[in-house]
Amino acid sequence: AGLPPQQCERIRIAGLVHDVGKIGVPENVLLKAGKLTEDEFAHIKKHPQTGYDILKGVSLLEDVLPGVMHHHERYDGKGYPHGLMADEIPLIARIIAVADTFDAMSSNRAYRSKMPRDVVLAEIARSGGTQLDPRLSQLMLTLDLTEYDAMTRRHAELDQQTAEERATSKAA
Repeated sequence: AGLPPQQCERIRIAGLVHDVGKIGVPENVLLKAGKLTEDEFAHIKKHPQTGYDILKGVSLLEDVLPGVMHHHERYDGKGYPHGLMADEIPLIARIIAVADTFDAMSSNRAYRSKMPRDVVLAEIARSGGTQLDPRLSQLMLTLDLTEYDAMTRRHAELDQQTAEERATSKAA
């Protein structure tokens, strides 16, 4: 996106903490395999504000707070928590929205398996201008995802190793 390295690092940090507010969402809602009820989704919709409230007292994270608060706003104004649209949404939040959308579809979830890469990228492209910033969604389509793929493979291997260790210790 042509941003300076220092700003990219702050966006990376915002990406690491953007969902900290989910700590305030009941676990049965976060891990639910089926469709959420209206009440359950209301809990989910509170997590940006909760995350903001948790982090607002940390002066070193002040500049990432807009990403935490607004990462579920939609480019078309139909998001939450404030219904911001287009450039009203801070750039940091628009970037996190694209990355979070990619990650959500590329990861296994309680309610569905990860999607194939071509399907994920097609959805990112289709969502440009509605859910996502159109320029950033197009930029996402040009990224080299080799390091992301290597990182997710390493993570899966560690998860498998941990599962095997738990099974071994239970058997013992």
